[in-house]
Amino acid sequence: MTEEKAPQPAYELKGRKKPEKEGWIRWWGLGVFVGLTGLLALLWLFLVDPFVKRMIEQTGTKLVGAKVELGAAHVTLSPLGLTLSRLQVTNPDEPMSNAVEAARIAMSLDGLNLFRRKVIIEEMAVEGLRFGTPRQSSGAVAPSREPSAVAKLAAKVPMPSFEVPNIKTVMATADLQSVKLVEALQADIKKEQENWKRRLAELPDQNKLNDYKTRIEKLKSSTKGGLGGMLGATGEVAAIQKDLAQDLDRIKSAKTDFDRQLADLKQRVDQAIKSPQEDIQRLQGQYSLSPQGLANMSGMLLGGKGGDWVRTGLTWYGKMQPMLAQAQVQSKGPEVVKPIRGKGVEVRFKERAPLPDFLIRAATVSAQLEVGDLKGRIENITPDQQTLGKPLTFAFAGDKLQGVQSIRLDGAMNRVRPAQPKDHAQVRVQGYQVQSMTLSDSADWPVTLGKAVADADLQVTVGGQALAGQATIGLQSVKLAAGKPDAANPVIKAIGGALSTVTAFMVKADMTGTVEQYDIHLTSDLDRILKDAVGRQVQALADQFKKDLEAAVMAKVGGPLNELKSSIGGLGGIGNELTSRLTQGSLGSTLPANPAEKLLPGGLKLPF
Repeated sequence: MTEEKAPQPAYELKGRKKPEKEGWIRWWGLGVFVGLTGLLALLWLFLVDPFVKRMIEQTGTKLVGAKVELGAAHVTLSPLGLTLSRLQVTNPDEPMSNAVEAARIAMSLDGLNLFRRKVIIEEMAVEGLRFGTPRQSSGAVAPSREPSAVAKLAAKVPMPSFEVPNIKTVMATADLQSVKLVEALQADIKKEQENWKRRLAELPDQNKLNDYKTRIEKLKSSTKGGLGGMLGATGEVAAIQKDLAQDLDRIKSAKTDFDRQLADLKQRVDQAIKSPQEDIQRLQGQYSLSPQGLANMSGMLLGGKGGDWVRTGLTWYGKMQPMLAQAQVQSKGPEVVKPIRGKGVEVRFKERAPLPDFLIRAATVSAQLEVGDLKGRIENITPDQQTLGKPLTFAFAGDKLQGVQSIRLDGAMNRVRPAQPKDHAQVRVQGYQVQSMTLSDSADWPVTLGKAVADADLQVTVGGQALAGQATIGLQSVKLAAGKPDAANPVIKAIGGALSTVTAFMVKADMTGTVEQYDIHLTSDLDRILKDAVGRQVQALADQFKKDLEAAVMAKVGGPLNELKSSIGGLGGIGNELTSRLTQGSLGSTLPANPAEKLLPGGLKLPF
């Protein structure tokens, strides 16, 4: 029995060496992994941050309509976050200045929601926020836009002039409605006189009416011819009576028309007589020389500054609207789409706790103002508040600032119900040190608030486009300088003297209207102070101006007005003529119903 040999390995048959034993790490695979990882790290290091920076600049520029520039962007993976350095947002209305500039913005993101295509920023910190900073180059990307409707309301409130206007200058340019009214009425009266002269010529005159009387007398004498003559006279009397009645009706109708037209003309004459006084009042109000002008002096002095502050606030309010623009679209929450099987479509399923596609849950902000740093917090920044179910809220505060004791700002922008948007804000300022504020730059009498300590409380509500707001400002330790010391006008001197004695006053403001067309009504106890101080002097000047104005107006309209009175009196002759003709023709009323009864002798009556 032969012994069988075991088969030899193939490598031995081919004359190869036995391979060495392999370790638990494959070094070539590790090298490939390290190489790919390094390549991805290099790509992340050199490409991701520039890509994010460019994307933010392009998207921001498109939204704002002006350049948005970013110094640098840095993305971190652990923890997942993003840091932006020196963000500059150009003011579209002023390309050489930034609307907003931030030194640093750091944020942490919700990584899980990124896979759901939702950008959820849990916490954001904004540092070194400034407003209205200058730019080294223009940030315009499109032609300059037309001023907004809010900016167009920047007209200054005109200051009153207490100079007595020159009467000759006033009358040279005055458009006297009284003269036009008198001239038009004079022409109408002349036309009516001519019309009634023609109509009188067409009506029965005195001769014709006397002829009726003559004919009747002749008939009386003809009745002596017996019964036949009496019967003939009876028929002729009836015919006369009929003709007379028709003529009297024509005269009566004409008299009625004349009385109506005369009454209308007399009413117009009364209006013409009053019209010179209306012209005098209009011209007096046009040149605003009255003590009533002092009743709104606070509105004239403070309205310009107040309007500037309101316009600035509304301008910034308008710039914030694009952030909430998506909330204006009507929606019933996240859209739920029924899957369509067999087709490559994107399906959005209903969420248990729905979140907007973009949300900043909270942002802490440090703003650098002229008076110092203002710190605050903004919550729920999203263009889709309806989905989140919460409004955007903000609260800022600053204490012991430069020139102001404290500032408080809080409010909300509510778009949870897109059809009923409602925003409100409240500002409280304590101990604001006012220094050298120009209230009136009029060359005639400048007014400057040298210094004051102000406390202010402002509340504003915007519902849709409706604007409503109230503000109360109290000023203490006031130093006012008004007018020129060498002013020749005694009223301006008196105003300057009165304002120089003011040490404290209160201002109240009411805002109404819409965001684009608003009205500010200011009241202050300055009005009472000025009216008490110079009211009598202004009244004396106003009385003198009115007296001179009355004399000048009557010099122009007095003559035509007297002619008008004479013309309307001339129409009375036409009325007297119509009355006389009616009286003359009244003899027909004495005729009996049966004319033959008057003609039969002995009171006999005809048997028929």
